Amino acid sequence: MRAALQQEAIHADRWNLAWRIGFTASAVGQFAAAASGTFGHDRSQVLWVGGVKSSLGAIVRWILPLQIDVPAATQDACGDQTALHVVAERAAADERRVFWFSHLGGLVVNLGGTLVIAERVSWQTGLLSFALSYPVGLLSTYTMPRASWARIREPTWTANVVADRDRWSLVVGGSF
Repeated sequence: MRAALQQEAIHADRWNLAWRIGFTASAVGQFAAAASGTFGHDRSQVLWVGGVKSSLGAIVRWILPLQIDVPAATQDACGDQTALHVVAERAAADERRVFWFSHLGGLVVNLGGTLVIAERVSWQTGLLSFALSYPVGLLSTYTMPRASWARIREPTWTANVVADRDRWSLVVGGSF
């Protein structure tokens, strides 16, 4: 479990860094292009709104990164296993939170941007902006590490035989 959590922590760090850089670069590029004044009123409005949307994506990745902290190994194997299970449960909860927050937040931000562009430019341009930017948020959401979430959701089953003087029983139990 330690190796799997360490690999997932590396994946989370790389995912955070990639999307921080991507959203930040997108925001800077769009703000710079909008401020240059070379694109006309309508395109500048779209670039300003796109810069705000990218900024919000970057801010979330900078302030609330998905982070998995794997504790150092100890001599107590049972204590290690318990600590690793706690880390996996916390990571699973964080992955769920980031996944749903990214889904809902991305939808709200992109719908808001669509409304602003529709009011300032046109509905067609607003819908085009939504069609181009919402998939980027989905790509970010679906490339995030989710192994702990899957690991914690895995059903676990056990079977045991219970013997009495006159009979035998098969006991099956599980969690799901």
